[in-house]
Amino acid sequence: MGKRARDDFVSRISRRDFLRKSFSMATALGASSLVAGSAGSNPRPSPTSAPASPASRELSRALVIVARKANRDDDLHAFYKLLINTSLARLAIAARPEDAWAKFFQPDDVVAIKVNAIAGKKLSTSPALVRAIADGLTSCGVHPDKIIVWDRAGWELDAAGFQVNFAGEGPLCYGTDAPSAGYETSPTVLGAVGSCFSRIVTEDATALINVPILREHSVAGVSIALKNNYGAIHNPNKYHADGCTPFVADVNAHPALKKKTRLVICDALGVQFHGGPGYKPRWTSDFEGVMVGTDPVAIDTVGAERIDGLRKSAGLRSLSEEKRYPGYLSVASDGAHLLGISDRSRIDVINMELA
Repeated sequence: MGKRARDDFVSRISRRDFLRKSFSMATALGASSLVAGSAGSNPRPSPTSAPASPASRELSRALVIVARKANRDDDLHAFYKLLINTSLARLAIAARPEDAWAKFFQPDDVVAIKVNAIAGKKLSTSPALVRAIADGLTSCGVHPDKIIVWDRAGWELDAAGFQVNFAGEGPLCYGTDAPSAGYETSPTVLGAVGSCFSRIVTEDATALINVPILREHSVAGVSIALKNNYGAIHNPNKYHADGCTPFVADVNAHPALKKKTRLVICDALGVQFHGGPGYKPRWTSDFEGVMVGTDPVAIDTVGAERIDGLRKSAGLRSLSEEKRYPGYLSVASDGAHLLGISDRSRIDVINMELA
């Protein structure tokens, strides 16, 4: 499926067009950076009224909002918009959705939305969810041209149902493999990891939104928020030994990921609770919801709990019983990483059932 999707994508976008559009996009981003004031290696601080990210405060507790709507119609965009606006208003303690978004983002931000598009349309971040997120960003003044939807490769985004857009009206959408993006030329060493990171993360964006899916992973235990950032490095294949521990935590310790990530919005319309990371319809379940928070470790901890609940219902052993509970969660919360909270007793969960 991967090679055919890649070849099809390449055949529809000629290299000449690819380069022309990428050059135009780079110029546009450069202009935006000038207007924004050094949008790149010197990220602007988060809004002072925004909920503090785990990287910027002493950790005591974390909050995860789990919102579901069992009876949805066919309008997925409206479905997701209701879920995330309601969740964000609760998380930010704001009366209106636009006020909630404004507590996390400023009009001069360049916001990069990291999706997960590896497994095709049936097990990737929904484009309808990303459209709803883009609506939220524009409601608080972020210009669409300053919104970048991204993953590793353009052909993967295309195969997952996203419309790749190098230079049209925003939001933009492209992979790190685009000529205007690319990886840093020198690796950054973080603990046991030595990787070149996507320049979308390190240079282009001033703020990040992590938008993973809720999925079990045969090697890592789960693949939710923290492991989604394997898509930010050039060599993720090197870091799957020992259940991806401590590698997942080390990747997420990169200062750009740690300081710029302001929200995690996990797409939980459906859940792959066994047989991942590829799509296995036998082991999927409708969840009809999202998980929202600022702490990626807490999101992953609660997500693993939900996956274990579905495994139990299906008569499967828990991740711990299979010795696959992700060890990188405790590493991520240790004093050397400080990426969030993995102690379940210190994570508050608000469950919202929407009509």
